[in-house]
Amino acid sequence: MRHKTIKITLLFTLLLALVYFIFLQFNKESLHFLPQSKEIVSVTEGQSFFLESRTVQQFAVKDSNLGLINLAVSFPNPLPNRPLPILFILGGLETGLDSVRHVSNVGNNILIGYDWPIQSNLPEGFNILLKFPRIYKEIYHAPGQITAAIEWIAKQRWAEIERISLLGFSVGAIVAPAVQHLLERRGTINIGWTVLAYGGADIGKIVNYNPSIRPNWIKPLYGWIIQLLFNPLDPKEHLPFLSGKFLLVSGTQDEFIPKQSSSLMQKITPQPKDIIFIEGQHMGVGENQKTLLSKIIEETRIWLKTNGAINP
Repeated sequence: MRHKTIKITLLFTLLLALVYFIFLQFNKESLHFLPQSKEIVSVTEGQSFFLESRTVQQFAVKDSNLGLINLAVSFPNPLPNRPLPILFILGGLETGLDSVRHVSNVGNNILIGYDWPIQSNLPEGFNILLKFPRIYKEIYHAPGQITAAIEWIAKQRWAEIERISLLGFSVGAIVAPAVQHLLERRGTINIGWTVLAYGGADIGKIVNYNPSIRPNWIKPLYGWIIQLLFNPLDPKEHLPFLSGKFLLVSGTQDEFIPKQSSSLMQKITPQPKDIIFIEGQHMGVGENQKTLLSKIIEETRIWLKTNGAINP
C-alpha cells in the first residue's frame, strides 16, 4: 500500500511538473509566477509582552491578495523617539516569535519575525497528495507576504527606511533572494544589507541531498520534479539581479545543503559580498545546537555593525 501511495503521489506531481514546464516556456520571467501584494486592508495588534530588555508586539497584517501575514516585532525598551534600523529575520519554518526570541543584545535596533504560512510538519503519504494544492499555494505566497510586510513596516514611524536589512537563515536564506528581487522590481524598498546563512541554490540538488528523504532511489526524480515546480523561487533565479551588500554563511559539514548548492549561491551573489565558513553541521535551534547558533548570530551582528547596517 505504501509503495502504491508513493507511485500515485509521484504520478500526480510529475503531471503537475510537466504542465508547469510547458507553461514556463511561454513565461520565463520567474517573478511573474510569484503572487504580489495589492492592498493592506487591515492591521490588528495582538499580544504584547516583555522579553528580557525588549518589548515584543505581535501584528496581523491582512493583504487583499495574499491573506493574513503574522509578524512579531521586537522593540528596545524604552523605545527611542527616533526611527531605528530594521532587521527582518527569516528563520527556518518557525514562527516570527521564535525568530526574535533567539536574538538578544541587539541594542537600539528593531527585529521583525515572520510566521511562515507553511506548516512545519508536512503531511505524509496519501495526505500530501490531497493537500498538495494548498501547500503549493502557501509556498508561492511566502515571498509576496514577506514583501508586503517589509513595505508596511517601512511606513511606520519607528522604521529607519534607509537602514533595512534582510536576514535569511536555512529555509529563509533560500526564499530571501526572491523577496529582495520583488522589492527591487516593485521599486518600493531598498534592502541595503542581506545575510544568507546556511542556504543554497538549485533546490532540486538540495532535495536530492536531504538525508531524511527515503527511499534513496526516488531522490533524483523527486528533486527534478521539485526543481520544475518551484524553480521561480530558486535563489539562482534572483541573486544575479540584486544590489546591496551581502554576507554568506556556510557550515563546513552541512548535512542538508550540498557544497555544490552553497558554492553556487556564493558564486552568483553580486559584489560586494563576504563569505564566512563556520565549523560544524547545519544550523538549528535545538538544545545541542545553541553554541553554533550563538556563533552564527554573533558573526552576523559583527558584520552588520561593521557595515553600518545597525546601531552599536
